[in-house]
Amino acid sequence: MAPDTRLEPTCAGRAPRRTRTLLRMSSSDLTPSPLREAAARQFRNASLRGLTTFAPPSADALVDVVAAGSGILVAVNAEKIVMADSTIAALTAIHVGYPDGIGAVWALRRRGIRATRIAGADLWLTMVERYAGTRKFYLIGSTQDVVTTVARRLQREHPGIELRYRDGFLELGDQDRLEADLRAWAPGFVLVAMGSPRQEELIARLYKVHAAIYMGLGGSFDIFAGTKKRAPAWLQRMGLEWSYRLLREPARLRRVPAFVRFVRILAMGRL
Repeated sequence: MAPDTRLEPTCAGRAPRRTRTLLRMSSSDLTPSPLREAAARQFRNASLRGLTTFAPPSADALVDVVAAGSGILVAVNAEKIVMADSTIAALTAIHVGYPDGIGAVWALRRRGIRATRIAGADLWLTMVERYAGTRKFYLIGSTQDVVTTVARRLQREHPGIELRYRDGFLELGDQDRLEADLRAWAPGFVLVAMGSPRQEELIARLYKVHAAIYMGLGGSFDIFAGTKKRAPAWLQRMGLEWSYRLLREPARLRRVPAFVRFVRILAMGRL
């Protein structure tokens, strides 16, 4: 049987040490992306403690503007608003932040903008559904076992999809090899599931060497692979998915102070 060239792992499974990419912005990095320009023509936005956040009416509406060209989709939630990380703020200034968490929805509404939550865990699958037959996808993140499971499930659900993938643990030199692979293969979508702000820092560097649609996905690969469970739909509709994740993952309790601080900032109108 001939080898399947449509589904290509780019490294062997391992658990190497992590490296961190630092974002340095130059004047040439301040030009709005095509995605940003398209979103600005269609959706209202507001600065939430320095994080520019758009308010598309639906995930489908946001995916529609992807056809305009390259750019970075940045998930915005309560924790990110409170932390106001400089890397994430810089990205939202020239790309597209969207309300991934209910906190961002509340903040936009407080600014007089009608907003709907667009969960990144759903958004990336909507993009795959829309573009699986016409664009290439590069997956980066989680462990090699998880990302392999994700890639193979996508291939079963979307026969003919072109994929490459690797884990999210980068050793010294891996980033250079990754950049070379992106330039050579030229995927239309690069999906990075590594957690914030690490994923945004890597995305910022990769975008400089290959312009495509990039998106940070946090733990979405683990959910899609079945290693983590997502909240029931009724909790998602109520905006309480975060509470379910706290119960399932006690380590997330360290994030509670940030959410409490966000509620205080929201109540006092200091966005």
